[in-house]
Amino acid sequence: MSLRGIIESYPAVPNVIAATGLAFIMFMLAPTVTHPSENGEMVDSLAVVVRSDTIVSKAIDLRAVYHNSVPKEIRDYAGKILFNPALYFVVPFLLLLEYLFPCKPSQPLIGKGFLQDAVWFAAAAPTTILVLGAASEFLRGLYDNHLAFLTIGSAAAWPTSLQVIAALSVVEFLWWMSHLTRHKVRTLWLFHAVHHSQKELNVFTEDRVHVVDALAASLLMFVPFYIFQVPSLYAVAVIGLYRSIHTRFLHANVKINLGWLGWLVASPQFHRVHHSADPAHADKNFGVVLSIFDHLFGTAHPSRDIYPETGINDARFPTEDNTRVLRLPGNWLMQTSFPFVQLFKQIAPRPSSRADE
Repeated sequence: MSLRGIIESYPAVPNVIAATGLAFIMFMLAPTVTHPSENGEMVDSLAVVVRSDTIVSKAIDLRAVYHNSVPKEIRDYAGKILFNPALYFVVPFLLLLEYLFPCKPSQPLIGKGFLQDAVWFAAAAPTTILVLGAASEFLRGLYDNHLAFLTIGSAAAWPTSLQVIAALSVVEFLWWMSHLTRHKVRTLWLFHAVHHSQKELNVFTEDRVHVVDALAASLLMFVPFYIFQVPSLYAVAVIGLYRSIHTRFLHANVKINLGWLGWLVASPQFHRVHHSADPAHADKNFGVVLSIFDHLFGTAHPSRDIYPETGINDARFPTEDNTRVLRLPGNWLMQTSFPFVQLFKQIAPRPSSRADE
Protein backbone atom coordinates (compact mmCIF):
# COMPACT_ATOMS: atom_id res chain seq x y z
CA MET A 1 0.00 0.00 0.00
CA SER A 2 1.29 3.48 -0.89
CA LEU A 3 1.88 6.21 1.69
CA ARG A 4 -1.14 8.13 0.40
CA GLY A 5 -3.26 4.98 0.71
CA ILE A 6 -2.10 4.47 4.30
CA ILE A 7 -2.99 8.05 5.18
CA GLU A 8 -6.43 7.73 3.59
CA SER A 9 -7.04 4.48 5.47
CA TYR A 10 -5.55 5.72 8.74
CA PRO A 11 -5.97 9.54 8.91
CA ALA A 12 -4.50 9.61 12.42
CA VAL A 13 -1.05 8.62 11.10
CA PRO A 14 0.16 12.21 10.37
CA ASN A 15 -1.11 13.37 13.78
CA VAL A 16 0.70 10.57 15.62
CA ILE A 17 3.97 11.05 13.73
CA ALA A 18 3.92 14.83 14.23
CA ALA A 19 3.03 14.72 17.94
CA THR A 20 5.51 11.93 18.68
CA GLY A 21 8.33 13.59 16.74
CA LEU A 22 7.88 17.00 18.34
CA ALA A 23 7.56 15.51 21.82
CA PHE A 24 10.81 13.59 21.26
CA ILE A 25 12.63 16.72 20.06
CA MET A 26 11.45 18.69 23.10
CA PHE A 27 12.57 15.85 25.37
CA MET A 28 16.00 15.83 23.71
CA LEU A 29 16.30 19.61 24.14
CA ALA A 30 15.34 19.49 27.82
CA PRO A 31 18.99 19.34 29.02
CA THR A 32 19.68 22.68 27.29
CA VAL A 33 17.00 24.19 29.52
CA THR A 34 18.02 22.72 32.87
CA HIS A 35 21.76 22.88 32.18
CA PRO A 36 22.44 25.96 30.03
CA SER A 37 25.80 26.11 28.26
CA GLU A 38 28.36 28.65 29.34
CA ASN A 39 30.32 30.57 26.73
CA GLY A 40 33.34 28.30 26.98
CA GLU A 41 31.63 24.94 27.34
CA MET A 42 31.50 24.19 23.63
CA VAL A 43 35.19 24.85 23.08
CA ASP A 44 36.28 23.10 26.29
CA SER A 45 34.40 19.99 25.22
CA LEU A 46 36.80 19.68 22.30
CA ALA A 47 39.28 18.19 24.74
CA VAL A 48 37.02 15.14 25.02
CA VAL A 49 36.96 14.56 21.26
CA VAL A 50 40.25 16.03 20.04
CA ARG A 51 43.38 14.51 21.55
CA SER A 52 45.56 17.48 20.67
CA ASP A 53 46.59 20.11 23.18
CA THR A 54 47.62 22.40 20.33
CA ILE A 55 44.21 22.39 18.65
CA VAL A 56 42.40 22.88 21.96
CA SER A 57 44.77 25.72 22.89
CA LYS A 58 44.19 27.44 19.54
CA ALA A 59 40.45 27.07 19.94
CA ILE A 60 40.58 28.67 23.39
CA ASP A 61 42.68 31.53 21.98
CA LEU A 62 40.14 32.08 19.20
CA ARG A 63 37.35 32.08 21.77
CA ALA A 64 39.13 34.79 23.76
CA VAL A 65 39.64 36.91 20.64
CA TYR A 66 36.00 36.45 19.67
CA HIS A 67 34.65 37.54 23.06
CA ASN A 68 37.11 40.42 23.46
CA SER A 69 36.87 41.84 19.94
CA VAL A 70 33.28 41.28 18.79
CA PRO A 71 30.52 43.44 20.34
CA LYS A 72 28.06 41.51 22.49
CA GLU A 73 25.11 42.40 20.24
CA ILE A 74 26.84 40.81 17.25
CA ARG A 75 27.83 37.76 19.28
CA ASP A 76 24.23 37.34 20.41
CA TYR A 77 23.08 37.69 16.80
CA ALA A 78 25.52 35.01 15.62
CA GLY A 79 24.56 32.76 18.50
CA LYS A 80 20.87 33.07 17.75
CA ILE A 81 21.45 32.10 14.12
CA LEU A 82 24.13 29.43 14.45
CA PHE A 83 23.35 27.82 17.79
CA ASN A 84 19.57 27.74 17.77
CA PRO A 85 18.64 24.12 18.62
CA ALA A 86 15.12 24.62 17.28
CA LEU A 87 16.55 25.39 13.85
CA TYR A 88 18.71 22.28 13.59
CA PHE A 89 16.25 19.80 15.07
CA VAL A 90 12.82 21.17 14.27
CA VAL A 91 13.22 22.57 10.76
CA PRO A 92 14.46 19.29 9.17
CA PHE A 93 11.69 17.36 10.94
CA LEU A 94 9.03 19.81 9.78
CA LEU A 95 10.37 19.73 6.24
CA LEU A 96 10.04 15.94 6.39
CA LEU A 97 6.42 16.33 7.51
CA GLU A 98 5.82 18.77 4.64
CA TYR A 99 7.24 16.21 2.21
CA LEU A 100 5.16 13.34 3.62
CA PHE A 101 1.90 15.15 4.42
CA PRO A 102 1.75 18.39 2.38
CA CYS A 103 -1.28 20.63 2.68
CA LYS A 104 -0.48 22.16 -0.72
CA PRO A 105 1.40 19.49 -2.73
CA SER A 106 2.20 22.07 -5.42
CA GLN A 107 4.15 24.23 -2.97
CA PRO A 108 7.91 23.51 -3.12
CA LEU A 109 9.75 22.71 0.08
CA ILE A 110 12.14 25.58 -0.56
CA GLY A 111 10.31 28.11 -2.68
CA LYS A 112 10.21 31.89 -2.99
CA GLY A 113 8.07 32.27 0.12
CA PHE A 114 10.43 30.07 2.14
CA LEU A 115 13.47 32.11 1.06
CA GLN A 116 11.74 35.44 1.82
CA ASP A 117 10.85 34.23 5.29
CA ALA A 118 14.42 33.00 5.75
CA VAL A 119 15.50 36.61 5.19
CA TRP A 120 13.03 37.62 7.88
CA PHE A 121 14.54 34.96 10.17
CA ALA A 122 18.03 36.41 9.73
CA ALA A 123 16.81 39.97 10.16
CA ALA A 124 14.64 39.18 13.19
CA ALA A 125 17.57 38.21 15.42
CA PRO A 126 19.09 41.67 16.01
CA THR A 127 15.70 43.34 16.39
CA THR A 128 14.61 40.70 18.89
CA ILE A 129 17.81 41.09 20.88
CA LEU A 130 17.95 44.87 20.87
CA VAL A 131 14.29 45.88 20.98
CA LEU A 132 12.52 43.10 22.85
CA GLY A 133 15.46 42.64 25.18
CA ALA A 134 15.36 46.30 26.19
CA ALA A 135 11.56 46.18 26.47
CA SER A 136 11.67 43.15 28.79
CA GLU A 137 14.24 44.88 31.02
CA PHE A 138 12.03 47.98 31.18
CA LEU A 139 8.98 45.85 31.94
CA ARG A 140 10.81 44.03 34.74
CA GLY A 141 11.75 47.31 36.37
CA LEU A 142 8.21 48.64 35.94
CA TYR A 143 6.80 45.50 37.53
CA ASP A 144 9.19 45.57 40.49
CA ASN A 145 8.49 49.25 41.17
CA HIS A 146 4.75 49.45 40.58
CA LEU A 147 3.16 46.01 40.16
CA ALA A 148 4.96 43.87 42.72
CA PHE A 149 1.71 43.62 44.70
CA LEU A 150 0.48 41.19 42.00
CA THR A 151 3.11 38.64 43.00
CA ILE A 152 1.65 35.51 44.56
CA GLY A 153 3.91 34.89 47.54
CA SER A 154 2.89 31.27 48.08
CA ALA A 155 3.80 30.41 44.47
CA ALA A 156 7.48 30.34 45.43
CA ALA A 157 6.84 27.08 47.28
CA TRP A 158 5.05 25.44 44.35
CA PRO A 159 6.75 22.86 42.14
CA THR A 160 8.35 24.58 39.16
CA SER A 161 6.13 22.62 36.76
CA LEU A 162 3.01 23.99 38.47
CA GLN A 163 4.43 27.53 38.36
CA VAL A 164 5.08 27.19 34.62
CA ILE A 165 1.62 25.75 33.90
CA ALA A 166 -0.10 28.54 35.85
CA ALA A 167 1.99 31.23 34.17
CA LEU A 168 1.47 29.76 30.69
CA SER A 169 -2.31 29.68 31.19
CA VAL A 170 -2.34 33.41 31.91
CA VAL A 171 0.21 34.10 29.17
CA GLU A 172 -1.91 32.29 26.60
CA PHE A 173 -4.97 34.34 27.57
CA LEU A 174 -2.96 37.57 27.25
CA TRP A 175 -1.64 36.42 23.87
CA TRP A 176 -5.19 35.63 22.75
CA MET A 177 -6.39 39.12 23.75
CA SER A 178 -3.34 40.76 22.19
CA HIS A 179 -3.82 38.82 18.97
CA LEU A 180 -7.49 39.80 18.80
CA THR A 181 -6.62 43.45 19.43
CA ARG A 182 -4.01 43.50 16.67
CA HIS A 183 -6.68 42.36 14.24
CA LYS A 184 -9.31 44.84 15.37
CA VAL A 185 -7.26 48.04 15.73
CA ARG A 186 -6.50 49.41 12.27
CA THR A 187 -3.06 50.81 13.08
CA LEU A 188 -1.92 47.60 14.77
CA TRP A 189 -3.32 45.53 11.92
CA LEU A 190 -1.07 47.29 9.40
CA PHE A 191 1.94 45.87 11.22
CA HIS A 192 0.36 42.47 11.91
CA ALA A 193 -0.70 42.16 8.26
CA VAL A 194 2.96 41.70 7.35
CA HIS A 195 2.84 38.31 9.05
CA HIS A 196 -0.44 37.41 7.34
CA SER A 197 0.87 38.33 3.89
CA GLN A 198 2.54 34.95 3.33
CA LYS A 199 0.78 32.89 0.65
CA GLU A 200 3.07 29.88 1.13
CA LEU A 201 3.07 29.10 4.85
CA ASN A 202 6.33 27.44 5.85
CA VAL A 203 8.58 26.74 8.84
CA PHE A 204 10.08 30.25 8.74
CA THR A 205 6.78 32.17 8.48
CA GLU A 206 6.88 32.48 12.26
CA ASP A 207 9.76 34.94 11.74
CA ARG A 208 7.87 37.13 9.26
CA VAL A 209 6.88 39.49 12.07
CA HIS A 210 7.33 43.25 12.05
CA VAL A 211 9.30 44.49 15.04
CA VAL A 212 6.42 46.78 16.05
CA ASP A 213 4.04 43.83 15.91
CA ALA A 214 6.47 41.70 17.92
CA LEU A 215 6.73 44.42 20.53
CA ALA A 216 2.96 44.76 20.80
CA ALA A 217 2.56 40.98 21.08
CA SER A 218 5.32 40.41 23.63
CA LEU A 219 4.97 43.43 25.88
CA LEU A 220 3.15 41.60 28.68
CA MET A 221 4.17 38.00 28.10
CA PHE A 222 6.71 37.93 30.95
CA VAL A 223 4.37 39.42 33.58
CA PRO A 224 2.65 36.11 34.49
CA PHE A 225 6.08 34.55 35.07
CA TYR A 226 6.85 37.38 37.50
CA ILE A 227 3.48 36.89 39.23
CA PHE A 228 4.02 33.17 39.79
CA GLN A 229 7.75 33.63 40.52
CA VAL A 230 8.89 31.25 37.79
CA PRO A 231 12.70 31.06 37.70
CA SER A 232 13.95 33.19 34.81
CA LEU A 233 15.73 30.21 33.25
CA TYR A 234 12.47 28.32 32.81
CA ALA A 235 10.60 31.43 31.67
CA VAL A 236 13.09 32.13 28.89
CA ALA A 237 13.24 28.46 27.92
CA VAL A 238 9.48 28.02 27.69
CA ILE A 239 8.87 31.24 25.78
CA GLY A 240 12.01 31.28 23.64
CA LEU A 241 12.45 27.59 22.87
CA TYR A 242 9.34 25.50 23.27
CA ARG A 243 6.94 28.14 22.00
CA SER A 244 9.22 28.67 19.01
CA ILE A 245 9.06 24.96 18.20
CA HIS A 246 5.27 24.92 18.37
CA THR A 247 4.74 28.07 16.32
CA ARG A 248 7.07 26.80 13.57
CA PHE A 249 4.94 23.68 13.49
CA LEU A 250 1.77 25.79 13.22
CA HIS A 251 3.02 27.50 10.06
CA ALA A 252 4.31 24.39 8.30
CA ASN A 253 2.71 23.33 5.02
CA VAL A 254 1.23 20.16 6.51
CA LYS A 255 -2.22 18.61 6.50
CA ILE A 256 -2.43 17.95 10.23
CA ASN A 257 -5.16 18.84 12.74
CA LEU A 258 -3.83 16.82 15.75
CA GLY A 259 -7.09 14.87 16.10
CA TRP A 260 -8.73 15.11 19.54
CA LEU A 261 -5.67 16.95 20.88
CA GLY A 262 -6.55 19.80 18.54
CA TRP A 263 -9.45 20.75 20.80
CA LEU A 264 -6.89 21.83 23.38
CA VAL A 265 -3.72 22.61 21.41
CA ALA A 266 -3.52 24.77 18.29
CA SER A 267 -2.69 22.75 15.16
CA PRO A 268 -1.43 23.69 11.68
CA GLN A 269 -4.99 23.28 10.36
CA PHE A 270 -6.37 25.50 13.13
CA HIS A 271 -3.80 28.21 12.46
CA ARG A 272 -4.09 27.96 8.67
CA VAL A 273 -7.74 28.95 8.96
CA HIS A 274 -6.58 31.99 10.92
CA HIS A 275 -4.28 32.90 8.00
CA SER A 276 -7.02 32.31 5.43
CA ALA A 277 -7.46 34.82 2.61
CA ASP A 278 -11.18 34.00 2.52
CA PRO A 279 -13.20 36.78 4.25
CA ALA A 280 -15.54 34.08 5.56
CA HIS A 281 -12.73 32.96 7.89
CA ALA A 282 -11.89 36.42 9.21
CA ASP A 283 -11.30 36.88 12.95
CA LYS A 284 -11.14 33.17 13.76
CA ASN A 285 -8.70 30.95 15.66
CA PHE A 286 -6.56 33.48 17.55
CA GLY A 287 -4.94 30.93 19.89
CA VAL A 288 -1.15 30.72 19.59
CA VAL A 289 -0.34 27.59 21.59
CA LEU A 290 -3.76 26.62 22.94
CA SER A 291 -7.13 26.62 21.19
CA ILE A 292 -9.28 26.55 24.32
CA PHE A 293 -9.87 30.31 24.59
CA ASP A 294 -11.24 30.41 21.03
CA HIS A 295 -13.70 27.68 21.97
CA LEU A 296 -14.60 29.47 25.20
CA PHE A 297 -15.18 32.89 23.57
CA GLY A 298 -16.72 31.73 20.29
CA THR A 299 -13.88 32.69 17.93
CA ALA A 300 -13.04 29.10 16.91
CA HIS A 301 -13.98 28.09 13.38
CA PRO A 302 -16.25 25.03 13.53
CA SER A 303 -14.55 23.05 10.76
CA ARG A 304 -11.34 21.17 11.46
CA ASP A 305 -10.97 19.72 7.98
CA ILE A 306 -10.58 22.80 5.75
CA TYR A 307 -7.18 24.01 4.50
CA PRO A 308 -7.79 27.37 2.75
CA GLU A 309 -5.46 29.53 0.68
CA THR A 310 -3.61 32.10 2.77
CA GLY A 311 -2.53 35.73 2.40
CA ILE A 312 -4.05 39.20 2.62
CA ASN A 313 -6.37 40.92 0.18
CA ASP A 314 -4.22 44.01 -0.29
CA ALA A 315 -2.71 44.57 -3.72
CA ARG A 316 -0.48 47.34 -2.31
CA PHE A 317 1.64 44.93 -0.27
CA PRO A 318 5.04 44.13 -1.86
CA THR A 319 4.80 40.35 -2.05
CA GLU A 320 7.79 38.31 -3.18
CA ASP A 321 5.86 36.58 -5.98
CA ASN A 322 7.58 38.43 -8.82
CA THR A 323 10.81 39.29 -6.99
CA ARG A 324 14.12 37.75 -8.02
CA VAL A 325 15.85 35.70 -5.34
CA LEU A 326 18.82 38.07 -5.11
CA ARG A 327 16.44 40.95 -4.49
CA LEU A 328 14.60 39.33 -1.58
CA PRO A 329 16.62 41.27 1.05
CA GLY A 330 15.56 44.51 -0.64
CA ASN A 331 11.98 43.28 -0.74
CA TRP A 332 12.22 42.57 2.99
CA LEU A 333 13.01 46.25 3.47
CA MET A 334 9.95 47.21 1.42
CA GLN A 335 7.76 44.83 3.42
CA THR A 336 9.12 46.25 6.68
CA SER A 337 8.44 49.83 5.62
CA PHE A 338 4.97 49.03 4.25
CA PRO A 339 3.02 49.79 7.48
CA PHE A 340 4.85 53.09 7.99
CA VAL A 341 4.15 54.11 4.38
CA GLN A 342 0.45 53.36 4.79
CA LEU A 343 0.26 55.25 8.07
CA PHE A 344 1.98 58.24 6.50
CA LYS A 345 -0.54 58.21 3.64
CA GLN A 346 -3.38 58.21 6.14
CA ILE A 347 -2.14 61.19 8.16
CA ALA A 348 -0.50 63.21 5.38
CA PRO A 349 -2.69 66.08 4.13
CA ARG A 350 -3.99 65.59 0.62
CA PRO A 351 -2.99 68.25 -1.93
CA SER A 352 -5.85 70.52 -2.77
CA SER A 353 -7.28 70.30 -6.26
CA ARG A 354 -8.81 73.04 -8.37
CA ALA A 355 -12.20 71.51 -7.72
CA ASP A 356 -11.74 72.13 -3.99
CA GLU A 357 -10.88 75.81 -4.48
